[in-house]
Amino acid sequence: MLRPHFFLFITSLLFFAFGFSTNAVADKKFAVDKIDGDLSVMVLGSGGPIATSTGRASAGYLIFVDGQPRILMDAGGGTYQRLAASGVSENGEGIKDLEYVLLSHLHIDHMGDLSPIIKSMYFHNRIFNIANPGTFPPGRIMPFKVFGPGENGAKFPPVLPADPATTQYPASSDFVHSHYDLNEGNERYLNIFSRAISGGIFNYEVTDVSPDWQNYNPATIIDADGLVVKAVGVNHGPVPSLAFRIEYKGKSIVYSGDTSSVGNNMVLLSEGADLLIYDTALFANASPNPSFDIFYALHTTPARIGQVASQANVKNLLLSHITPQTEGKFDELKDMIRAEGYNGKIRVAKDLKVYNLLPTRSRQNHHHD
Repeated sequence: MLRPHFFLFITSLLFFAFGFSTNAVADKKFAVDKIDGDLSVMVLGSGGPIATSTGRASAGYLIFVDGQPRILMDAGGGTYQRLAASGVSENGEGIKDLEYVLLSHLHIDHMGDLSPIIKSMYFHNRIFNIANPGTFPPGRIMPFKVFGPGENGAKFPPVLPADPATTQYPASSDFVHSHYDLNEGNERYLNIFSRAISGGIFNYEVTDVSPDWQNYNPATIIDADGLVVKAVGVNHGPVPSLAFRIEYKGKSIVYSGDTSSVGNNMVLLSEGADLLIYDTALFANASPNPSFDIFYALHTTPARIGQVASQANVKNLLLSHITPQTEGKFDELKDMIRAEGYNGKIRVAKDLKVYNLLPTRSRQNHHHD
């Protein structure tokens, strides 16, 4: 059993190891320095599930509201490193007040770095408290709120006739509880660790959202202080998946997650969006051979991206979830998108790029290239 003086010794070590940051980078320019306006998105990861020499992290986006990071939208592998490189921790607050986590689906390249980012959030609270002595309460108390797809009932086909059919994907609530539940979570230590480092009381809430993509029934999952977030099911083969629409002060961001875009849910959700972030994993409008069929059942063709963007009359299209199939073929992809009648702006996402949705009256561009 640890004695009190030993616990204090460990805490002191943590103070010196993690309690303050250096000013040596004060003059360095970071991605966070480009945040401007009421609603912004920082790309933490513009890639897919394959580690390539392009160095793109897997899918992840940090949404800033009134200049503050409030929403983490997916957290694939590498997004923790991008968060660190973004400079958000250099302003003294970091993501200590991050409120919402939106998970489009439970593929690893969309949620693999969730726990490292959550743990960092409590360290950012600790750092803020040390820099602001007398802060009360000492650390974060409010829960971080996770929204993701519920189960869709898809089963693994049994390998042998006697094998039971197993559900392919858990509900998001089961996934989150399996990590953080105080009694049974694999990372339950965070419940005591957050307090041991004076980062606050570990607390979370999780909500399952219907992944039904065959009907258009958008759920308003957040409606607070002018910030509205809607979620709707989209087709990603057997994978329960959601797309999200974020609205604030007359501006809107839509994120497709991963989807084949079968049906009209993406068109309806994207109507009039200022920025549409789209799954751009495919390089042709039809599978070139049977070995690619599975990908064409899961993701959106360039032609379908163009149809959705055109029919929804979106202002700006951001191509993301770039894969080896699409890397370096952006001119061809844009041509195929344009062929479907889309005339708005098309950008290709890059890690740590910031896109600001500024008021219409502003003379500045809505993005930083």
